[in-house]
Amino acid sequence: MHCCGVEWVGADRAHCCRRTGGCGALFDDAKLWDAHRRRGRCHDPRELGLVQTRNGIWLRPAA
Repeated sequence: MHCCGVEWVGADRAHCCRRTGGCGALFDDAKLWDAHRRRGRCHDPRELGLVQTRNGIWLRPAA
């Protein structure tokens, strides 16, 4: 899939689309997307303790 210049693979991924006022970030799942979008605004995924893959996908840190 692709949008806003971002490409990804995986049906469970959640993209915060720039075309709709989002930040363009790509998350591993919808729960992470929801967590970064508090009170209708995007927050830095690093504030949530997330880590980014080489492909730009934000994930929960490995336990």
